[in-house]
Amino acid sequence: MVTFGTLLPFASTMTVNLQLKKAAMVAAETAYQGAITFSAYGLTEGTRQVKDVDYDWVIDEQSVCVSYTPFGEELSKCVDF
Repeated sequence: MVTFGTLLPFASTMTVNLQLKKAAMVAAETAYQGAITFSAYGLTEGTRQVKDVDYDWVIDEQSVCVSYTPFGEELSKCVDF
């Protein structure tokens, strides 16, 4: 009982943290792709969907900002270029 009482919540927390890091990695990839799309075609916004999560990117002056909602909590990541 002690094992399941301590290890199960720990494993659950680790799984959520890993999924959040994976979503942040996809957001960084989306920012990179948004910068490429902006330089090639001049588009200033777009959306990418990965595993039912929308990653919306927008060009702001000299940065690309990506907003996404992986678990009902809205997060954003901005990268300068």
